[in-house]
Amino acid sequence: MIELKGSRFTRILPNNLAGQTRTQALAYAVGRQVDKLLAMADRMVIWADLDRVPEQLLDYLAAELRTPAYSADYPVETKRTLVRQSLLFYAAMGTPGAVDQLIQAIFSTGQMEEWCEYGGEPHHFRATIGAGGITIGPESLEELRRVLASVKRLSSWLDSIATITPVESRPVRAASALCGTISRTTLPPIEEGQHA
Repeated sequence: MIELKGSRFTRILPNNLAGQTRTQALAYAVGRQVDKLLAMADRMVIWADLDRVPEQLLDYLAAELRTPAYSADYPVETKRTLVRQSLLFYAAMGTPGAVDQLIQAIFSTGQMEEWCEYGGEPHHFRATIGAGGITIGPESLEELRRVLASVKRLSSWLDSIATITPVESRPVRAASALCGTISRTTLPPIEEGQHA
């Protein structure tokens, strides 16, 4: 098989043509143009190599695909995940799986709980998200409500959003000593009909 990149076209010509100066110059010029064309073709590979697509192009792809919950403010890896899963979101739109996929794509950890799992009212759900390095404030929670509304079933209602934030704590040592006496008093239970 002939490798086009960096090839010399004089190799495939008969000896009487390959030896001519004009033919060699033409083969050299054609070879350089083929190299440029191959370099441009490598940059056109988008879907097969989404991990190396520039961030600005990800924004264009998200606009073209109308990627649900996409924001230009997200980190690059979150953008890549959302663009990569756009068609899957549309296939699962309106299902609990779509809500779960979206939460995990944006926050890395989290899940949706349906009403029957936590004892809520029918057609209600709640979301639990992990803060995995993302600062979660009132604005981002409002944004999450908007995002979940775009992929949830229309007959479902969001009850609450719980955030799990890891907190680093240092061990605390405490000591106590008993000084004095302890007295315990037990009162009889109040029967029904008696007032205190």
